[in-house]
Amino acid sequence: MGEKAKMLEPKRLNRLKRLFIFVAILSTTMGFGRGIYCDADSDCFYTPFDSARAGVYYPALIILSCTGATRADLDSVISMADSLGMIVATCHASRNHRDIMINDRDILRTYEKMVRDYPVDPERIFIYGFSGQAVQALAELFNHPKYFRGVVSVCGHAAAMPAAKMNELEGKLIYLISKEDDWNLKANQDMYNTFFTSNISVKLFVAPGEHAPAAAQDLFPALQWLAENSK
Repeated sequence: MGEKAKMLEPKRLNRLKRLFIFVAILSTTMGFGRGIYCDADSDCFYTPFDSARAGVYYPALIILSCTGATRADLDSVISMADSLGMIVATCHASRNHRDIMINDRDILRTYEKMVRDYPVDPERIFIYGFSGQAVQALAELFNHPKYFRGVVSVCGHAAAMPAAKMNELEGKLIYLISKEDDWNLKANQDMYNTFFTSNISVKLFVAPGEHAPAAAQDLFPALQWLAENSK
C-alpha cells in the first residue's frame, strides 16, 4: 500500500501543477487586460509593454479623480502612456470632500504598490488631478518632494500653496492647466508667477472653455513636457 502511494504521488503532483497553471492563467486573464491590472483596493495599473527589459525603468503617473479614480480614468490615458512609455496607476480612494491627509495616506499606498510591483523610475514619478484633486496633487508634490518629480494640475486653486517650500522644489516640474472661463484662472496665474519667480520649472496653459477636466489634446503635451524634462 505504501509503495502504491509512492507510485501515485508524481501523478498527484502533475495534477496539482496543471491546476496551479490553470489558476495562474485565469488570474492573468481576469486581472490583466491590455496591460491593465486592478487590485482589491480598486486601484488600477497599466504598463505599456508586455515585459520590461532588465535594468530598464520607466516614468510613471498616478491619476486622481474628484470621485475616486477608476479604470475608466486609466483607459482615457492609455494611448498617451503607450506613446510616452509611461506606467500609469489610479488611486481610487482619494477624492473630494475627504480629509486631505487621509487622501494622502491612500495616495502613498498606491505609490508604494506601484514602486514595489512595477519597473518605475523613482526619479520620474508624476501625479495628476483635476479641480479639488488638482489641489491634492499639488499637496503631494509639496509634502513629498522626494517621492514625486512633477505634477499636472488642472483647474486647481491655491489652497495647497502654504505647504510649498520653494527650496525643496528645485528640479521639480509643475504644469498648470486652466480655462479661459475657469473660476480658478486667477489662482493659476498667481501660482505660475510664484513658481516662475522662484526659479521653479513651471508652465501654464490656458485652454478655451469653463471649469472642466483637460481635453486629451491638452493633457498629452503636459505629460510629454514632464517626460522630456525629467530625463
